[in-house]
Amino acid sequence: MMPSMDAPRTILVVDDEPSVRHALQRTLTDSGYEVLTAADGEEAIKVLESNPVQLLICDYNMPGMSGIDLLKIVGVRYPRIMRVMLTGDPDPEIAVRSINEGEVYRFIRKPWNKSDLRTIVHFAFRVVKLEEEKRRLVAMVRRQQAGAQADPAEVEAELLLLAEEEAKEG
Repeated sequence: MMPSMDAPRTILVVDDEPSVRHALQRTLTDSGYEVLTAADGEEAIKVLESNPVQLLICDYNMPGMSGIDLLKIVGVRYPRIMRVMLTGDPDPEIAVRSINEGEVYRFIRKPWNKSDLRTIVHFAFRVVKLEEEKRRLVAMVRRQQAGAQADPAEVEAELLLLAEEEAKEG
């Protein structure tokens, strides 16, 4: 499952353990993604301020800012970034909090399975792509409704193309 070549697909991995950051970076880079890393929440925010990122994978238990707190901040400041929580803690309450408070797309337990990780990332980027396409089509329809020169046939063709791409991918 290789990423689409039509748009950059950048992942920010945030974990206080260098070995975890390196392992995730290697696996995801080998899969064709651009991977940035940060050791904690504060560093992650600085990376996000200067780099376009579509997917954030962060550890739950980090010194200083927790993963949940980082996810909340990212959700407010960068709502289009997909968020994935990573933890080695077996407490099921962490998954519940990650979903409810951090609005995560997926929850991954350490140690992770490389194939499962790649699949989660692949589908996260499919969701990102579909959301981008939806925003583009909604803008096109709004322009049409506002009297702009949008051709209804163009809208229909775009919808058909999107449906064909989905059928091929899924």
